[in-house]
Amino acid sequence: MNIAAMTIPDFLSDLAGRDIKVWLEGSQLRCSAPAGALTSEFRDQLRERKSEIIGFLNMAAAAARQQPSIVPLQSRGTRTPIYAVPGHGGVVFSFSDLSKRLGDDQPFFALEPPGLDGRTDPMDRVEDIAAYFARQILEFQPTGPYIIAGYCSGASTAFELAKVLEQQGANVECLALFGPVHPSTYQAASRLMLFQGKRRAGAVIHHLRKAVTMPSIAACFEHLGERARYLGTRFRNRSNGLRPLLAYFGVKGDKVKPDPVLARRSRLEATATTAVRRYRPTSYQGRLCIFLPNKAWVRSGAAPLRWLEVAPHAEIYYGPKSCYGPLMLQEPDAPSIAELYRQSAR
Repeated sequence: MNIAAMTIPDFLSDLAGRDIKVWLEGSQLRCSAPAGALTSEFRDQLRERKSEIIGFLNMAAAAARQQPSIVPLQSRGTRTPIYAVPGHGGVVFSFSDLSKRLGDDQPFFALEPPGLDGRTDPMDRVEDIAAYFARQILEFQPTGPYIIAGYCSGASTAFELAKVLEQQGANVECLALFGPVHPSTYQAASRLMLFQGKRRAGAVIHHLRKAVTMPSIAACFEHLGERARYLGTRFRNRSNGLRPLLAYFGVKGDKVKPDPVLARRSRLEATATTAVRRYRPTSYQGRLCIFLPNKAWVRSGAAPLRWLEVAPHAEIYYGPKSCYGPLMLQEPDAPSIAELYRQSAR
């Protein structure tokens, strides 16, 4: 893993995944970490990139003071800005790799749903979330054009958001849905279980394969710890991700007192699942581009082609056969999806 080559959003996201917290106190950069988590490599990067990190955190804080939902992943550029809705977990940094691959000239803003910050409650209606995002965007950028994007279950909110903006006279240049999950999937419990099961099983296999590709133990025994940390972090995140699904069926989680951040995320995921399950999309006349990881994704259980029922003229773009669907916006597949997006823009 080349930490030095990471963008600042990627680096901070990686730190967060290791329970390493970085924040500003006035003009000073502060950090806290569990014992052994902050390696010498991370310390060096924090010291060498201190000014970049402070600049990024100040920029994000300035946006949050005015528009708490808008997280700038790429604030520069002359192209039409993209405002992107993440999946039901509200993880805005899921767009980090894609925004990086789209280049320095493409402004890219992720939209964080209410309920993740601990100061607001999550919303259980897609229409309310979309109206909230629309207000934030119009305050942040009063005049268009805009490009609205949605990933996975965030497709429903993005779809409704584009409609709300257009109803208010805004120019939505394009609505881009990446690996969209149709809300009908959430209305059938058995289908939801099957789809989520496929995603999670596939993710476990993916992370095991990635761990195996790390430098061999025979070559350097110290990489054993790296493999263990990687798998531990990923599987812990997967375990936490099961909580909203269990909550959907009324099953209580383990007896261990949850971390407050994870508890908020679990509550948000459960509420977002309820919101999507209730949502019924209606006709959309604007330009809609659907980006699927590969052609096999049509049969994944996400029912992506059902969006054609309300947008029959939608354009569909398929990634390569090798693209790993559940993590289609992340490396190593982000370049392929970014190229699909550029094709649609042309």
